Amino acid sequence: MRYSNKLFSILLAALLCVPLSGCVFLVVGGVGALGGYAVSRDTFEGVSSKGQEELESAAHKVLSIMGTIIDEEPKEGEIQAIVDGTHVTVDVIQVNLTTSKLRVKARKDFLPRIAVAQEVYTKIMNQLE
Repeated sequence: MRYSNKLFSILLAALLCVPLSGCVFLVVGGVGALGGYAVSRDTFEGVSSKGQEELESAAHKVLSIMGTIIDEEPKEGEIQAIVDGTHVTVDVIQVNLTTSKLRVKARKDFLPRIAVAQEVYTKIMNQLE
């Protein structure tokens, strides 16, 4: 019994030394960095001279090749898919008659996957050429 009390006091002292030695910023900063990363930008977007229907068609083709389409709302111009275990949302927004905006958002769990978003965006734009 005496040994466990001594071990408990040593562990308690060690845990108290970290925040009292000025490392509280490391502890709080580490948690803050994860929170900042989770809410950082996860979207890759650009403007195309193609129409909304052309972009939607290209996005549908690329997403069906790269992954699995789980939801498609053509009236809203939104397609949701799973690509490499990442939840990808593609939005096609018509700016005017000949110009549309393509927005690709990619997240895995709560963390952004900008590389996946950029890869999907690039393949959609290459499909239009």
